[in-house]
Amino acid sequence: MNNGKISIRYAKALLSSAKEAKVEEKVYSEMVTLESAFSQIDLLKQAMSNPTLTKEEKIKLLNSIFNNKTSNLTKSFISLVVDHGREDYFYRIALSYQDLYRKDKNIVVTHLTTAVEADDKIKKQIIKSVEVSENSKVELRTEINPDIIGGYILDIEGKRLDASIIRQLSKLYKYAGH
Repeated sequence: MNNGKISIRYAKALLSSAKEAKVEEKVYSEMVTLESAFSQIDLLKQAMSNPTLTKEEKIKLLNSIFNNKTSNLTKSFISLVVDHGREDYFYRIALSYQDLYRKDKNIVVTHLTTAVEADDKIKKQIIKSVEVSENSKVELRTEINPDIIGGYILDIEGKRLDASIIRQLSKLYKYAGH
């Protein structure tokens, strides 16, 4: 069976259970944490595919990501996935759950890249502007990249607005014939 299909099926089942228990936002937060852990800790992926680790050890390891402060639903889900031998899919399941949750809640992820930390007033203006233009709620993620020198880069669902100084300098350089 296709890896994507497996991940989506598990994510759909988790979202359905989370909605029924009215904890979909809590589970969303936990799936963000899980996805982040898999993205940042290469040994976690290796541990999930390690045949010498027992199911109990894998479950304990996954629950430790949440400092043992996870919802009962996520604990049960972790056990279910590991019991079915699908622990290699956790990263993709977490991503799929996030996508399904955001689609269900009409949320768009917006990335703001600036050279220095953007103040809260600017972030609120960006959120309001994107909410109006996209007719959606906004989940704003920020990144600081001094290489852009100034200005900002705004990515919204595959669309990019690049108002960075480095981009303007690059255009000027090309225009000058270099």
